[in-house]
Amino acid sequence: MELPNEKIKLYAVRDFGQSLTVVMDFLRQNWKPVLIYLTYFLLPLSLVQALSLNGFMGGYLDILGTITTNGGEPSAMGMVTFVLSLLGYLSLYIVGSLLMYGVVFGLMRIYERGEGKLGKVTWQELKPDFMLVLKRSVMLTLVGIVIGLAIAAALGAVMFLFAMISAGLVLVGYLLLLVVLVFLMPPLSLITPAYVFEDDINLIDAIKKGCRLGFGTYFFTIGVMLVLGFIINIASQFTALPWSIMFFIKMFFGLGIDGLDGSFTENVFYTFGTYLTGVLQCFGGYLSYVAIIIGSGYLYGHAAEKIDGRTVEQNIRNFENL
Repeated sequence: MELPNEKIKLYAVRDFGQSLTVVMDFLRQNWKPVLIYLTYFLLPLSLVQALSLNGFMGGYLDILGTITTNGGEPSAMGMVTFVLSLLGYLSLYIVGSLLMYGVVFGLMRIYERGEGKLGKVTWQELKPDFMLVLKRSVMLTLVGIVIGLAIAAALGAVMFLFAMISAGLVLVGYLLLLVVLVFLMPPLSLITPAYVFEDDINLIDAIKKGCRLGFGTYFFTIGVMLVLGFIINIASQFTALPWSIMFFIKMFFGLGIDGLDGSFTENVFYTFGTYLTGVLQCFGGYLSYVAIIIGSGYLYGHAAEKIDGRTVEQNIRNFENL
């Protein structure tokens, strides 16, 4: 385990515990620039995203209220509001994730070239690395969306056939899909760091390398990612709890259960409070996810050093360039 102020090597073989603590070591050294730039990019985005979140859940309540109280079908306008708010929230989440990758991996690239912990990183220093990571992350996202849509179409056709044969087969299909997603977690988690930490690699080679390293360290990678995911999920629940409580109260009273009066949930103060807690949930969720990004970066460094001997390769290249 690295000392608190010692530079953390990206390419190093680590055991399971070190792969978890290295995330906290990096944040302990560099939390100021990470927090400053994440706040700069993601807090304004969260202010808008919270509107989409509340609009989406408000539309959901309207639909649910129409069905439960009147026993009728939801209005076309209510469905449109619900769908548009959902699409808006998901679109903003994708944008936020891309910005978060740009900031975190951009700072990690600067840190890797330096001699120790990051000091005051100016925007002019961060911009080249931020833009490189952002562009490559956008390319990977677009490729992922295309592949995801193709897989979704194929799975939809398979599920339709399963439904025609037996309803139970649909459940089997969903379980198989879950197994496949878990199976692909290690290689998928290493593709992005392989693409952003290698300046001279192209998209196809990055996908191949991420898959090769992911499968080569399969159980180690999936174990670390699951533990990090579990910890992050707990942390994110704290920032999501205030909004969840306010939404539950609004849902409970808004449905008119047992004649309860939910008019107080419609006043401007309660609505504004719900909005503020929505901002906290969105921004807190982004901050919580930072650990996963950092963890994937150091897992890539571990896999590259263990399988490819990356440090030896770099030393040989530097020797040849002398």
